Amino acid sequence: MKSNGLLRAMASISDLIARVVSKDSALRQPIAARLALAVLVIAGAAVPLVIQTPPVGLFEGSPASRTYRANRTVQFVDEEATDAAGRQAVDSVQPVYVFDNEVLTTARGDVAAFFDAVSSARQTHSTDITATLSALTPQIEMYDEATVITATSIDATSLAGAERAAEQLVTTVLSRRITEDQLEESKAQMLESASSLPFSTSMREMIATVIENSLNPTVVLDPVATQAARDAASAEVAPIVIIKQAGENIVQKGEIVTADHLEIVRRLGQLEQGGSVGSLAALVLLAALLILAAGAYLWRYDREVYDRMKNLALIATLFVGMIWVTRLVLWFVPEWSLYVFPVPLAAMLATLLISAREGMLMAILTSLAGVLLGFSSGGSVVAMLVWSIAAVVAMAFMTDRRQLFYVGAFLVTSGAVIAFTTTLASGVETRAALDAGVYGIAGGLASAVLGYGLLPFFEHIFGVTTDIRLLELGNPGHPLLRRLMVEAPGTYSHSVMTANLAESAAEDIGANPLLARVGAYYHDVGKIRRPGFFVENQSEGINPHDNTAPSLSALIITAHVKEGLELAREHKLPEELTQIIEQHHGNSLVSYFYNKAKEADDGANEADFRYPGSRPQSREAALVMLADSCEAAVRALKKPLHPKVEATVRKIVDGKVGDGQLNDAELTLADIETIMKVYSKILVSMYHPRIEYPDQIK
Repeated sequence: MKSNGLLRAMASISDLIARVVSKDSALRQPIAARLALAVLVIAGAAVPLVIQTPPVGLFEGSPASRTYRANRTVQFVDEEATDAAGRQAVDSVQPVYVFDNEVLTTARGDVAAFFDAVSSARQTHSTDITATLSALTPQIEMYDEATVITATSIDATSLAGAERAAEQLVTTVLSRRITEDQLEESKAQMLESASSLPFSTSMREMIATVIENSLNPTVVLDPVATQAARDAASAEVAPIVIIKQAGENIVQKGEIVTADHLEIVRRLGQLEQGGSVGSLAALVLLAALLILAAGAYLWRYDREVYDRMKNLALIATLFVGMIWVTRLVLWFVPEWSLYVFPVPLAAMLATLLISAREGMLMAILTSLAGVLLGFSSGGSVVAMLVWSIAAVVAMAFMTDRRQLFYVGAFLVTSGAVIAFTTTLASGVETRAALDAGVYGIAGGLASAVLGYGLLPFFEHIFGVTTDIRLLELGNPGHPLLRRLMVEAPGTYSHSVMTANLAESAAEDIGANPLLARVGAYYHDVGKIRRPGFFVENQSEGINPHDNTAPSLSALIITAHVKEGLELAREHKLPEELTQIIEQHHGNSLVSYFYNKAKEADDGANEADFRYPGSRPQSREAALVMLADSCEAAVRALKKPLHPKVEATVRKIVDGKVGDGQLNDAELTLADIETIMKVYSKILVSMYHPRIEYPDQIK
C-alpha cells in the first residue's frame, strides 16, 4: 500500500510538471521559461543561505539541549578577546610627562614683577599711602591687600631682601619635577620653608603668598609620546587564538550557551554568515552570480543540455536540494563532520542522469556552494571538489546498477583517503586525521546508497533515460524482448541486425550508440500481435497477404507501429524508445502494396498506404529507420555482392531523403554519407556469398 501511494504521488508530480511545461503554457517560451527557472533557483538557494537561526537547541543565554561537538578542527582569532587585551594593555601605560623650563622662568618673572610694582609705587607716592595702594590695585586683586600693605610698609632694604629670598625659594621649589597631583604637596613644602626665613611673620607670609600664586606644575603631558607608548603596548599584545579539535566539545548539555559558544559554531560553518543586511545581500548576490554563471556556461558550451528544459530543471533541483539538505543537517546535527555528508551525490546523479560534463559542473557548484554555506577552509573546499570529481570519473565505468557496488567501494575508499589526507595536511594530530578517514568511509557509503535509491526517483520524475536504464532494457531477458524472441523469431533476428547497424553508425556520427541499439531492439515489437503477416516470420512459403486485399494488407502492416506503442506503454518503456518505435517508418509509403493496389485500381489513394507515424525527430530514430529498411532490402537480394549491396543501400537512403523522411532528424550530408558507408560495409560482411559444402564422399 505504501509503495502504491508513493507511485501515485510520483505520478501526480509528473503530471504537474507536464502541465507547467505544456505546449500551451507561457513557460514553454525559451527565454521566459529559463528566466523563471533562474528566479526560482536563486530564491530557493537564497533562503537556506540567509537563515539566521542557530542550530536546534542552541540559543544564547539558554541551557544547551544536548552536547555539541566540533565537526572538524577549527582555528581562529578571537577578535573580541584580543581587542579587550589590547585595551587593557593600553590602559596600563602611564602618561608620558616632560619637564617645562618655562614654568620656572615665568614664576621668577611674576615674583620680580610684584616687587618691581611695589618699589615703583613707593617711589612715586612715597608720602601718600592711599595713593600707593591705589596704584597697586592690580596686585591687591591678584594677591591680597594684607600682602601689598606689608610690602609697602617695610623699608627698601627689607623689601629687597624679601625679593631675593622669594626668588631663591621659588627657584628651589620649581627646580624639581612637579605634576598636577603633586602641586599642593609642593606648596605645603614651600610654606614650611618660608616659615623658617629670617624675617618677621608678616614678611614671611607676604613672601609665601607671592610665591604660592606663582607656583605651577613643572611637568606637562606629552600626548605624542603617550600615544606612541600606548600603540607600542597594544602592538605587543599577541592575538588570542581559539583552537577546537574535531570531536572536542563546544558546549555541554545543560550548560548556558554564551556568545563565545555561538561564535565557535559560526566559525565551523554551522551558523549564519553574518547578521547585517549588507552581508546577507552580498551572500545572496554571490549565489545568484554562481547560478547565472552556470547557466551561461551551459548556453555557451553545452547547448544541447541548455535547450532541454528538463535537463535545466534537473540540474536546478540537484543544486537547490544539495543546499537545503546541507543547511538542515547543519541545523539539526551541527556536530557532524563534513566528510559524513554525501558530498559527491549531486555530481554522481548529474553524471548518471545527463552526462559527465554536467557532473563536473555540479562538482564545481557543490564545492563553491560549500563556501557559501560556511565551509570556508581551503582544505574543505579542495576535498569536496576532488571527491566529487572522483565520483564523476567512477560513473564512467558503471554499466548497470549491479556495478554500483564497485562504485560504492571506490567512493568509500576515496572518501577515506581524501578525508585523512586533507585533515592531516591541516596540521592536526594523526588520531584526528584517522577519525576523519572513518567519517569519509561513512560519507562514501551514504553517497552510494543514496545514489542507488534516488536514481529511479529522478528517472521517473524527470522522465530521464539513463545509460543504466538502457542497458537493463537491452538485456535479452526483458519480458518484451523474450516475447519477441519466442513469438516472432524472424523479427527478433532482424532487430538484432538492425541494432548492430544503428549502433555502429551512431558511433561514427556522434549520436548515442546505446540508445540506437536498444531502440532498434524494440522498434518492431508491434509485430508480436500478428507475426505471421511479416515476411521474416513466414515459413514454408505461406504468405497470408496473397489472399488479402492490398489496402487491408497495408493496414495490417502499418498497424504494427500503433501496436508497438501500445506494448511500449504497457511495459513502461522510456519516451526515447517509444519515439523510435513511432518514428522508425515515419510517414513513408508502403510501396509494395500501393503498387499492387494501383495495378488493380488506378485510383488508389496514396495516403491510405502511408504509415501513420511522424518523421524521425532524432538522429537515433533516423538511424533505426535507415538500418531497418537497408537490412530488409539487402536480406532480400539473391546475390548480395558488394556493389549490389552498396547500390541498394544508397537507393534506400536516397529514397528516404527524397521523401522528406530525414528533414527533422538533424543529419548533415556528411552524416548521411557516413551512414551509407557503414551500413554497406556491415551488410556485405553479414550477407556475403558462401561456398556450398559438397556431400561427403563415401
